[in-house]
Amino acid sequence: MIRIRLTSSEWAFDENERLGPPGGFGDVFRGTGPDGPVAIKRLKLDAGHAAHRELRIGADLIERPLTHVVPVLDAGQDAESDRYFLVMPICEQSLQQSIDLARGEMPIAHTLTTLRAIVAGLTEVGDIVHRDLKPGNVLLHDGVWKIADFGIAKFVEDATSRDTVRDSLTPFYAAPEQWRGERATHATDVYALGCIAHALATGFPPFTGTRRRSQRSP
Repeated sequence: MIRIRLTSSEWAFDENERLGPPGGFGDVFRGTGPDGPVAIKRLKLDAGHAAHRELRIGADLIERPLTHVVPVLDAGQDAESDRYFLVMPICEQSLQQSIDLARGEMPIAHTLTTLRAIVAGLTEVGDIVHRDLKPGNVLLHDGVWKIADFGIAKFVEDATSRDTVRDSLTPFYAAPEQWRGERATHATDVYALGCIAHALATGFPPFTGTRRRSQRSP
């Protein structure tokens, strides 16, 4: 078990117990804390990248009463490893898993309920642009669909560059302005929400294919 000490408490996790596939911005592991099992997200950044930048977004969400955003139990930099972590409750499943199971036959009532929940989550944290909204970041917690990973893309962008963010995004849900390296706005999340609606209705996002990197002249 790997032990970490963050802002509020000490936590432990097993690198062999992943919760879901690796993500563009970090990996999630099953862990434990003072009150039992938790999910621990280790960001793909260390102090060398982030220059000891404070992970304020996590602390900000801890202080808010939220019903459609996955609560953050703890967040920050572990002094021993110099890595950045978010601690969250373990959720039942992701929306991507639900879409995969439905295979394009998602009941319309479920689709509408899910979309309303996502809109509610975006509204609850209306001062923050998510930047990486996708079915894998919408999780079922206590029987309610909630948005996870608010602000992680912004933290990575502030610590590194927009190119790093662009390389970490899920291509099928990234808005055109993100590919152009422009500033993300609330319209960026609205675009991703439209792609999620398409995936709920059909089983697939509206645009699929492979990522091709542009060739730049030396």
